[in-house]
Amino acid sequence: MNFDDLLVETEGRIFTVKLNRPDVLNAMREKTFHELEEVLGVFANDPGYGVMIITGVGERAFSAGGDVRVLETLTSKEALPFAQLTHRVLDKIEYTDKPVIAAVNGFAFGAGCDLAVACDLVVASEKAVFGEPSAGLGITTPFGGTQRLPRIIGPKRAKQLFFTGDSIDAETAYRFGLVNKVVKHDELLTETRNLAEKILSKAPITVRYLKRLVNLSMTSSLRDGDEAEMDLYSRCFDTEDKNVGMRAFVEKRKPVFKGR
Repeated sequence: MNFDDLLVETEGRIFTVKLNRPDVLNAMREKTFHELEEVLGVFANDPGYGVMIITGVGERAFSAGGDVRVLETLTSKEALPFAQLTHRVLDKIEYTDKPVIAAVNGFAFGAGCDLAVACDLVVASEKAVFGEPSAGLGITTPFGGTQRLPRIIGPKRAKQLFFTGDSIDAETAYRFGLVNKVVKHDELLTETRNLAEKILSKAPITVRYLKRLVNLSMTSSLRDGDEAEMDLYSRCFDTEDKNVGMRAFVEKRKPVFKGR
């Protein structure tokens, strides 16, 4: 897979995508999102891949946001389909059955912050910085951040970031609940891969069900969420992995799941 704005690397069942525009701090443009959509399709549809990692090329930035040089030239008629594209792609990250982990290696502003927010888990370098600077550019974010971020860190904190354009460091992001883990900069990808491997050691059908249920909890009523939980719980009992996992527990050994 050869792309202009992305680098794709695979190792076993881990599928790594690197934003590859270091000359503009991995700023994201329309082409970036089209390429992301293509690789998400490959990842989602290939049973050989179990976890995706998204990170940035270089030492400074995960992504500094949307490419302002391009956004500056858009008309309102052009801005709407761009926003529709970005929402469609980030929705695919959130709703693909498989886990997606952001490995944030530096600046994560605007589109970069919203991309991280759309991922299931976020591992941050100690040098990571998060922010939502769109109000300083005279626009709202077109990347879904106003809808996802408040559900993670709360509306008051989200409003402060959006209204002021202030940025927060990795430890603050961790305290806010935006980041799952802060690690040494040089150990970011190693730690993220370790997390991916831990997820891959669990029953893949169950992990997919759990992702679906937690996502549902953010938008559904408690009654609807409970109904879905009971349904997917019962479906687990039709899988080989349930038998493998429970037998391994009884026999005090590690299970080897088959995804069946």
